Amino acid sequence: MARSAEDIRKIPMVRILFPWATGIAVGLKNLWLNGWTGIILLLTLFAALSAGFILAKKNYRLRYIFGILAMVFIFVAGWFYSSQKAARVGNILSKKEEGVYIAEIEEPGKTSHGQPTGVCRIMYKIDDTILYPAHFRLLVYFPDESDMNAVKPGNRFCFSGQLRTPSAPKNPEELDYGRYLLLRGISGYVRIRSTDIIWFPSGKTTLRSLAWQARECLLEILSRYRIPEKERGVLAALSLGYRDDLTEETVRAYRSAGVMHILAVSGLHVGIIYLLFQYITFFLQRKKWGRITRSLLGLVILWGYAFLTGLSPSVVRAATMFSFYTAAGLLNRKVSSFNILASAVFVILAADPFLIAQPGFQLSVAAVASITAFYSKVESLWIPWNPVARKIWSLMAVTLAAQAGTFLLCIYYFHQFPVYFILANLVAVPLAGLLLYGIVILYLFAWWPFAASLLSSLLTFLTSLLNQSTRFIESLPGAVITGLWIEPVQLALLGTTLLLLAIFLYYKKAYLLQFALLGLIGSLLISAGRKWQNSRKELVAIYDLPNYSVISIRTGNCRIILCDSLAEKRSEYIFDKTENFRIRENAEPSVLVGLDKTWPEDQWQSVFSLRLSDGCRLIALPDKNIVISEKINIPTRRLVFKANLLVITGRKFQSPSALLAAFEPDFIVTDASVPDWCNKRYAEFFQRIHVPFYPVAWNGAFVMEK
Repeated sequence: MARSAEDIRKIPMVRILFPWATGIAVGLKNLWLNGWTGIILLLTLFAALSAGFILAKKNYRLRYIFGILAMVFIFVAGWFYSSQKAARVGNILSKKEEGVYIAEIEEPGKTSHGQPTGVCRIMYKIDDTILYPAHFRLLVYFPDESDMNAVKPGNRFCFSGQLRTPSAPKNPEELDYGRYLLLRGISGYVRIRSTDIIWFPSGKTTLRSLAWQARECLLEILSRYRIPEKERGVLAALSLGYRDDLTEETVRAYRSAGVMHILAVSGLHVGIIYLLFQYITFFLQRKKWGRITRSLLGLVILWGYAFLTGLSPSVVRAATMFSFYTAAGLLNRKVSSFNILASAVFVILAADPFLIAQPGFQLSVAAVASITAFYSKVESLWIPWNPVARKIWSLMAVTLAAQAGTFLLCIYYFHQFPVYFILANLVAVPLAGLLLYGIVILYLFAWWPFAASLLSSLLTFLTSLLNQSTRFIESLPGAVITGLWIEPVQLALLGTTLLLLAIFLYYKKAYLLQFALLGLIGSLLISAGRKWQNSRKELVAIYDLPNYSVISIRTGNCRIILCDSLAEKRSEYIFDKTENFRIRENAEPSVLVGLDKTWPEDQWQSVFSLRLSDGCRLIALPDKNIVISEKINIPTRRLVFKANLLVITGRKFQSPSALLAAFEPDFIVTDASVPDWCNKRYAEFFQRIHVPFYPVAWNGAFVMEK
């Protein structure tokens, strides 16, 4: 249903949420307001706000002064709040040393290799038999042989170990694991040996432990009726948000088809469950007491489902949003959907400000806001006379509206865009709804083997149909556009453009469209400028991948990766570690070549490569010469070739004086395959004669560009 301009103005929570969320985002990046600085600034602004309120009451024309001061105060409050929490989480391990601790498991998990892990709450530190209270969260890597039944919420244990904080990223565009943990409220990590842990005899019963046990019981039902592994993994992810049983092939197919949200329990799944409840209890809407009962039961269903999924953050967020909608209906108040969404987001960020930096939270909020803004407008473009066509068009309108709000974030975080997302969602969303309803019925009738067996067979067939259709869409020509990259400034410009377009749909003001066009042009100019610079740039990157020699050379749009024989055997690992940097640099897909293999001359007319000897290669770029030396066996009586950059690789120590005599390098780098004892000898020699030297294994990846 379309909204009038008057309705759009009645969204005060949006005006409050915007400075609050912006302040929180700034505070997570900049901790300047941490401590007394923030307190003094807040008190000063509060005094100014009080004075502005008094002035506004005396002179109504000055109300804008009060409004501006209120916005600034809320912004600073958000900044102060998030920076305080980030500083406390990030600095707490600076005071911790190796010791003995008592911890309680909050969220169990496991690594891709099956090693059990858990986000744990550290309760006490033991020092000389004295318990000192401790209040922080830690990611614990348990021993491989640990019993998975012991690693569950509420269980407590005592351990000794060295608490650590992750080091900064050592390669360009690599995941900042330390910041990833910080934004989950986790201060660091520890790896425990089996001899350094003692489990307490009985765990504490908590809400999380009960939720975990309930989820384990439901997962056992899926295993009991022998649903095949691939289908069981999808059903577990679809209904309970349990994704440990999903195969990499399945995840890739769903992501490429644009229906990955099917496997991530969130607002869609909560909405389907809530819609089913609304259909079942329609008769309660006729009387006042029935409406109250229906609303209260709806809240119980929402949070009961969140409980069964293990109280995962995405489901809790969705349940919170739907709770606000339910509360508005219970109070029989016609409140703007934007106002309800903004209220829910405000409360969620007040409870956990770190969520604002998590992609899942951003995507869910953007999807709901976009559906609220665009769905009615898109649906009104065509009104089919056929009921079936009307349902299909309605689903397409929802998909288009949601995609309008999330595609920028998908490109920013995942660097790809699914082309056939409408077709995929037309198939996947109805099937997901049927499967979700079927799974609920299976859980309810699990005590009846005959009915449960028939139902599990039907669910297996439907899940197989969903998987096959998704793989088919993934296999279509041009199913996904990869290699997309936008800078944070472009994300802000394009996001503002989208916001202005949404406002234009309601106000029909031409200047809004003009400003939106300026934002789009600005983003296009940034992309064009970056591509032009990259096409003229030569770049050499020596990656810090321990024990491997990986050297990336790029000129124009062409890019080649030179690697040793060990790295060549793990080509997928090498491409994965270097892919984000390649996409940012707007280079063509990389060509992997062994250091001792033939150079692909036909692809590189502007680059000359020459094997000077076994284990020594010269690469001549238009503006620089690079020598890669694994072993020096070139005569030192005369200069062989001038090297702007000399890369020393391999585990054998090479004579520094021979290298200098042969190549007279301007700069020397040792890659990650060079052992520590060699780096120490190289560093001593080159420092003594004042030659620039950079050991990748010590300082992280080396990047030279011109």
